Amino acid sequence: MTQLVTGEEMKAIETYTIDEAGLPAAVLTEQAAMAALQVLAAGRFDLSKVLVLAGLGQNGADGVALARLLHQAKIPVTLQFVGNVHRASQSVKEQLKAAEACGVTRAEKSDFKEPSLIIDAIFGTGLNADLPEGLQKMLKAANHIENTVVALDMPTGIDVNTGDSHGAALKAKATIAFGYQKVGTSRSLGKKMAGRVIVQSAGLITPNDFDFSIQ
Repeated sequence: MTQLVTGEEMKAIETYTIDEAGLPAAVLTEQAAMAALQVLAAGRFDLSKVLVLAGLGQNGADGVALARLLHQAKIPVTLQFVGNVHRASQSVKEQLKAAEACGVTRAEKSDFKEPSLIIDAIFGTGLNADLPEGLQKMLKAANHIENTVVALDMPTGIDVNTGDSHGAALKAKATIAFGYQKVGTSRSLGKKMAGRVIVQSAGLITPNDFDFSIQ
């Protein structure tokens, strides 16, 4: 049976992995990107032209790292930030430095009709308020085009705990869940928008006595 976790439980496991088990956050980012690459390389997705949509937080850092790994694997990939990259977290900036050193192509805007695959690395589990109006419009436009979208951890716009929409949500064909499936992808609109959920370890360490609220 698949173990479901809440956003708070996922945060606690990540904190334990970093602070108690001593695994650096940058290592977790690399593990998550490698886990996502493993899923994408399994042959179920068209990788002829990949667009990675990256946010400014940890989910964005995972996306930037994935863009670098795709580029290094000779897979055509373009990286586009959703938001002002100058306001990005330190983890995003560190990953971007490595991606640029490898020659990853960046775009300010993209025609969503062109990519064979879109990677949704915008918010992940970090969303707790309605999306900005401009982003809502972008997601709705992307859904009308019916691209193949793979979300990292959570489809953007879906609440990690309730599965409800924060104004709009990007519909994914599949969601790669790091560590555990988030409860929001099994409930309400989240179940529809997440598509097929694929759980990957990504190096997280869970305490033996961890008390999951959902059994």
